[in-house]
Amino acid sequence: MLNIILVVIAASVLLFMYQPRFTKSRSWHATLTPLSSIIGSGFLIIAPLLASVVGTYSPLAVTGIVVLAYAIGGVIRFNIIHAEPLIHDREAYPVIYKIDLIANVVLSFAYVTAVAFYLSLLSSFLLTYIGFGDSPGLERSLTSVIIVFIAAAGYIRGLGGLEKLEAYSMSLQLSIVVALLVGVVLYDFNFLLSDQSLVFEVKDRDWLSKAFILAGILLVVQGFETSRFLGEKYSAQIRVKTMRQAQLISGILYIVSVFALLPIVQHLNLENIKIAEIVAATGLAATVLPLMLIVAAIMSQFSAAVADTVGAGGLACESCKEILPTNKAYLVVSILAIILVWTADLLEIISFASRAFALYYLLQCVVAIIASHNQYERKAHFLNLVRFTTLAGILTFIVIFAMPAK
Repeated sequence: MLNIILVVIAASVLLFMYQPRFTKSRSWHATLTPLSSIIGSGFLIIAPLLASVVGTYSPLAVTGIVVLAYAIGGVIRFNIIHAEPLIHDREAYPVIYKIDLIANVVLSFAYVTAVAFYLSLLSSFLLTYIGFGDSPGLERSLTSVIIVFIAAAGYIRGLGGLEKLEAYSMSLQLSIVVALLVGVVLYDFNFLLSDQSLVFEVKDRDWLSKAFILAGILLVVQGFETSRFLGEKYSAQIRVKTMRQAQLISGILYIVSVFALLPIVQHLNLENIKIAEIVAATGLAATVLPLMLIVAAIMSQFSAAVADTVGAGGLACESCKEILPTNKAYLVVSILAIILVWTADLLEIISFASRAFALYYLLQCVVAIIASHNQYERKAHFLNLVRFTTLAGILTFIVIFAMPAK
């Protein structure tokens, strides 16, 4: 009976999200790109990842991570309103323009790597489940086909075409996530009634090592900066509003999911976390959930890759507007991603991409400080200076010391 209820819940949410209030809403479309990037890159993995580091303190850790990410998003929102006009006037404000250009170059590397990485994960995951795992050539070929599909949609249909791909994949993913949370919360209720307690075998680390790892986990919830590069279609006010919405929605989902999944996560091998094992473990709550989550996991990687393609295309167009229109920028990003798929060890370079995201945010803090100095009175600028400098210090720590959980 529970399996049927969860399927009905997922179907109901999916139908609700196909209502005209969503499909025809510019605000919702502008929300989807950052939301796809934030959720797609870490929703399934963050609960076991945190549990492997801090155990039962995972809910507290994810709350801190979400709050910090929202604060960093505030820097990007500030720059959309206050720094963008200065950046576009490169002759009057050459310092801001040059810093932002360097930041964009760094972010370009991160985006291309992320697109290749997400779709490689998608291909590996899918091939494993249909019985063709451990075939690097087939995995790379499938990844390349998916990249070409995304590139073709972006080239032919532009930003609107890619937004439709995001809408379809995210609607399906979110409907399954709602059903997952309902099923897991019911499992948690029975867990509480059984008087069991949470037990995690957490590797013994000193507090500094844990801080280094948590700093790296912050980058799991990145992706909100994609709103910065949707200026071709959306005004600054809409991008600020929808980035905020995307961060709030994703933040709530991350916090609730970590709370809810801990009783299931304790059954995993936290020394060697695998997405397939996470998916299988949800069968403890309901037997239909693993099958539903296979679809959600595939959609999450696809939507994250599409969102980062959108971000990278918008970034490239902004930096080379005179020679590279957005639809051709999508082709360039896709070609570079395919080259990475066939030539690079993505597991090795993704750590550099994560640091590149943090470095981008750090440089955006510098841009925000300069923009604040140019546009605010002394008192307001001082408050902004404290806020942006504090975040810059935290991001410097992440760039230098962040390390992956092992």
